Amino acid sequence: MRPYLEAVNVSFAYHEGESVLSGVTFALERGDFVGVLGPNGSGKTTLIHLLARLLPVEKGTIFLEGRDIATFPRRLFARKVAVVFQEIPGRLDLPCFDVVMMGRIPYLSRFRRETKADEEAVLWAMDVTSTLPFAEEPFSELSGGEKQRVLIARALAQKPELLLLDEPTSHLDVAHELEILNILQNLVRLGITVVAVFHDVNLVARFCEKALLLKKGLLCSFGRVDDVLHEATLKELFGVPFAKVPHPLSTRPIFIPLGERVLKQQRGWVHLICGGGSGIPVMRLLSEEGFSVSVGVVNRFDSDEEMAERLGFPVVREKPFSPIGEEALREALELARRADAIVVAPTFWGWGNVANLDLALRLREEGKPVFVFAETLRKERDYTGGEAQEKLSELCSRGAEVVRHLRELLQALERRLWYNA
Repeated sequence: MRPYLEAVNVSFAYHEGESVLSGVTFALERGDFVGVLGPNGSGKTTLIHLLARLLPVEKGTIFLEGRDIATFPRRLFARKVAVVFQEIPGRLDLPCFDVVMMGRIPYLSRFRRETKADEEAVLWAMDVTSTLPFAEEPFSELSGGEKQRVLIARALAQKPELLLLDEPTSHLDVAHELEILNILQNLVRLGITVVAVFHDVNLVARFCEKALLLKKGLLCSFGRVDDVLHEATLKELFGVPFAKVPHPLSTRPIFIPLGERVLKQQRGWVHLICGGGSGIPVMRLLSEEGFSVSVGVVNRFDSDEEMAERLGFPVVREKPFSPIGEEALREALELARRADAIVVAPTFWGWGNVANLDLALRLREEGKPVFVFAETLRKERDYTGGEAQEKLSELCSRGAEVVRHLRELLQALERRLWYNA
């Protein structure tokens, strides 16, 4: 059986020699919810216009239910496919009911008035989009989110099988954005196939079933969200590195852009000794400032270990709730020896992690610059009966530099690494 919607080697150019889409091929099943992603100028809007038959396919073919869309009579195609554009009409003073009734035009002959079936279709569309309270309100007096819902209702009044949307949540606040996405999810449950262009990766990750990635007119990837959306593919798509973290209320991921400076990573390598979450702000700062970072030794499932994994940093781990063993210390020593500097985060010291101070002492003896947060020197943070205090004092006497806060750490790192260079 052929797919419900299929694009085969589709290409398009607005001007000769300037290809906007080139050789795009993919297939959708009925009831799919597809998010189209890509940087500006990648051909996302053009693809929507081609699928809607608003632009002619120059090369290749688009099939709907196994039939070339170019062969559909215009009225029949309009009954099957509806489009919601990015632009919202400005001064449209008609009542919202009349605006939604425009979606019934494919069903009306030139001289036939609206029937009860047309009114029922409009009422259904407005009910689905929660716009019935605006039925008699002038469209021009609604908020942006309300207007967008009315325009979706107008498209639904066509009773389409395929709904195409170009950035349906642009210029909306968070509440209206979620409102629109929930409406689209409900439409998919009704069996409508939805293809929508988005700028926000996380909207696609959270709400869509499939993702279609475009860059410079080429199809980079297409498939289920879990298979397509990864840090590596997003970095290739947008040219910026991403960290993936779990959504707190679902299994879907959240992608955090880390910024251009992380991509360059030309400012040196720091090995971070931390634990219990003390390293999280340090990791954030160093990653944002373009440093490579390694972490350890930390216990598995420690919050610092989880953050390091999210950021893609090398981590040396020990078993959960276990004191640091010799094997983990050796691994951390070999890793840290390749770093340009060592940072001791403002953590608490107990018998489980005090061996990390032996690691710092060994590295300082070998000539590594070591930076210690003043907070971790406080007596209240030592739960080893004074052993950690002694090792920290020895570390400082051997030339470790004490810093009071994150910005001071950054300044000290830049000064030391610049001097050594």
